[in-house]
Amino acid sequence: MDTPANRLDVRIVEPKYRFDQIMNAWDNLARNAVLELVVDHDPECMYYTLKARYGDEAFSFEYLEKGPESWRVLVTRHLP
Repeated sequence: MDTPANRLDVRIVEPKYRFDQIMNAWDNLARNAVLELVVDHDPECMYYTLKARYGDEAFSFEYLEKGPESWRVLVTRHLP
């Protein structure tokens, strides 16, 4: 699989700023664009936030790596 053009590694970002940075990256994704997110913990909070705000059809969330030191997920935006 090719690496997505939109890669966000927040492991070096201070934790209190991570959520806003992640959601800003999501807000700037075009339809059918992919964000590769790299974090130092399970990013399930992003999954549940997207599900609550936009519904299941708006995105897909695929784990590429599940810890213990880093988690990588591909988040695809399906709806504008």
